[in-house]
Amino acid sequence: MTPPHPSMERKRIAGFDVARALAVLGMTVVHFNLVMTDGATPRRWSAVMMSLLDGRPAALFMMLAGMGMSLLAAKADTAGGPAKTDAMLRRRGLLLLLFGFLNLMIWEGDILRVYGVSLLAAPWLLRRSARTLLTGAGCFAALFCLLFLLLDYSRNWNWSAMKYHGLWTVSGAVRNLFFDGFRAVFPWTGLLILGLWLGRLDWSRPGVARTAVWAGLGTAAATALASGLLLGWTERSPQPGLDRESAVALFGLLSMPPLPLFLFNAGGCALAVTGASVLAAERWRESLPVRALAATGRMAFTWYIAHIVLGLGGVVALGWTESTPGQALAAAGVFLLAAMAVSLWWTGRFAQGPLEFLLRAAGGGR
Repeated sequence: MTPPHPSMERKRIAGFDVARALAVLGMTVVHFNLVMTDGATPRRWSAVMMSLLDGRPAALFMMLAGMGMSLLAAKADTAGGPAKTDAMLRRRGLLLLLFGFLNLMIWEGDILRVYGVSLLAAPWLLRRSARTLLTGAGCFAALFCLLFLLLDYSRNWNWSAMKYHGLWTVSGAVRNLFFDGFRAVFPWTGLLILGLWLGRLDWSRPGVARTAVWAGLGTAAATALASGLLLGWTERSPQPGLDRESAVALFGLLSMPPLPLFLFNAGGCALAVTGASVLAAERWRESLPVRALAATGRMAFTWYIAHIVLGLGGVVALGWTESTPGQALAAAGVFLLAAMAVSLWWTGRFAQGPLEFLLRAAGGGR
């Protein structure tokens, strides 16, 4: 097993908080657009925006969760030993699983359950070698592909209404969590495991962040090119039993189903954004935008819940569900500006956001 990197015991890296804020920002924009333009014909610019953002903020959120977990465990191991660290992670995992199922009652796109299951599995992964972690991340993607071949991914879905049937049955809840939900354990936990490995790198060195940017951009560009070539081939040379919809599902860059081309593309985007955030936060650490984003990122869990309960709940309560894409983007922008202002005020007075405090208290953290 590989010991934690010494860099993991250093001071908090502001760039990770900036990247978390960008993940929340992306999810907020996507979700406001989905709820506020329900059934409306998208504008060209909004269709492009939604396509570019599809699943990428969630991928960033999951990868950063793994990186944060790696850093947290290294610090906790030093303070209290592996056994206490593992117990803390399991308690937090159970709490996130509970939060996730509560959140699922109002938002079927919940990702907290996946995070919770990942935390429960983390004690078996944290201190494994880099090779084991990378193999594990690949196995989650491979197992999803196997399940995709063996099971009917669309069985419980009404795609035209984006509704999942049987969600609150035992079989439906298990399938939704592990296989065919908006965000499921297979393969999304693989991105978190990738984050566990990335969290061991010495991100205080600018070369690491620059390499992450270029590697991420290269991966995203290569998969986008591969996707375009494969889709072009299916159009020029139609294959028996492979219609346009199936070709897009197999070779496109959609988050549902999350097949390997999408996972590599989304993972590359997440890596590039993380690296760029670290570089930007280091260069412009004292600027207002960086401080506001970093403060928001430190309260990412709070704002993830708040953008659903307060943001989307407010939209529905006000009857703003038949708006234009421009109005949806404006509403998301107002919410995010308010979130950044509140975060600056809150973090100037308290060390943690309200839900972060609850999670750490329940998990036995300090």
